[in-house]
Amino acid sequence: MSNNHLGVITQGSLSTGLEMKLSNDKSVEDIRVGKFVVIEGKKNRFFSMITDLSLSSSNQKILLDPPRNDDFISEILYGSGTFATVNIQPMLMLEKNKQSNQEELKPVKTLPSHFSSVFEASEDDFKIVFGSEDDKNEDKKMFYIGQPLDMNIPVCIDLNKFVERSNGIFGKSGTGKSFLTRLILSGIIHKEAAVNLIFDMHNEYGWQARSENKGEFTVKGLKQLFNNKVEVFTLDKESTQRRGITHSHELFISMDQIEIEDIALLKHELNLSEASIESAIALKEREGKDWLKHFLNMTNEDIEEFVSTGKGHIGALRSLQRKLQRIESLKYVKIFCS
Repeated sequence: MSNNHLGVITQGSLSTGLEMKLSNDKSVEDIRVGKFVVIEGKKNRFFSMITDLSLSSSNQKILLDPPRNDDFISEILYGSGTFATVNIQPMLMLEKNKQSNQEELKPVKTLPSHFSSVFEASEDDFKIVFGSEDDKNEDKKMFYIGQPLDMNIPVCIDLNKFVERSNGIFGKSGTGKSFLTRLILSGIIHKEAAVNLIFDMHNEYGWQARSENKGEFTVKGLKQLFNNKVEVFTLDKESTQRRGITHSHELFISMDQIEIEDIALLKHELNLSEASIESAIALKEREGKDWLKHFLNMTNEDIEEFVSTGKGHIGALRSLQRKLQRIESLKYVKIFCS
């Protein structure tokens, strides 16, 4: 338990969170939203996060005639007449196992009682919740990813559990999503927790990239950090070489690998009608896997002859052919597999 007592719980609910009255010896300016705290209930402890701060008063008359530039009066009023309220959201419940006498992490299904004390989360609390890289359990692969706000305490994740399920990293622009993603990918590779297939659309992870600090610095990419554990594949070898990646594999897509389903996925981007997709299906039934190559080479007379057999729609096929002709100009699309 941390010795840094912050206040006591006064009210709240499971859905909206709890309210804490800040201790008189604490300044509201030292409390930060996002800080982790622990609520000491009578039977359980609650690992929680500060979500909001507010200023309150016990008597509205104080606010009608507030003291002006009088620190002495302000100090007299603080704690009784005026005080700070802190909103806290319980995240996990630390329930003591009666048999092992060890705390176990549980979902929050109850609340601490009135006037339960609130403390700043300690390093031991973080180890219970997030684990530690010193953990020798072979079933775990703990990896350090950073520190909580205003605290010099390591935060870890268990990579074995992390790769078992779907995960997402979300945040506003400039909050460090790419950096955190690169860090977690580095941990997965370093600890050999899983094999990653990364679609690096903006060239952020494979090779070095500019940092988010106004582009003044560069950060190493996964290929530079792990060399033979990482392979880079590209659809534009010239662009890849200009960025300094000399060892990359060039990928090509053969026209006979493009399916109707691939075209259907681009329906909205290419502004295709249902008739276009249905006509393409009929065309593939006749032409087989080389349908796209034959279709792009068809003349107006060929299209009319095909439609005369009772299949497809001439307007839809002409529109589809015109929009798909862009595929031929793509460097990575080949007529035959290389």
